[in-house]
Amino acid sequence: MKLFVDDTRPVPHGFILAKSVEEALKQCKYQQFEQISLDYNLGFRKETGLDFIKRFFKEGYYVQHINLHSDDVFGVHKMENAINAHIIEETKQKIKITKISYS
Repeated sequence: MKLFVDDTRPVPHGFILAKSVEEALKQCKYQQFEQISLDYNLGFRKETGLDFIKRFFKEGYYVQHINLHSDDVFGVHKMENAINAHIIEETKQKIKITKISYS
């Protein structure tokens, strides 16, 4: 299963949609995903893809592939750094990171 976290883009075929960090974390609580595709901006004054990453790892979840599909270059950089820091400092598990846009 694949999770698509975005508040505006249409969900690609084969993904389950979550429009917020809370909704995405709720999905992760009940299902194991092989891939999560994240946008950085999830609405005005809402939690971001970076917030999702931090909470996802803090709650002990794991995914083998994270795609950063955001157009926000600064946000993508911050999310990628957070994922790499978690891999290096916490788990040493491999996580594939891609940057494929669905725009």
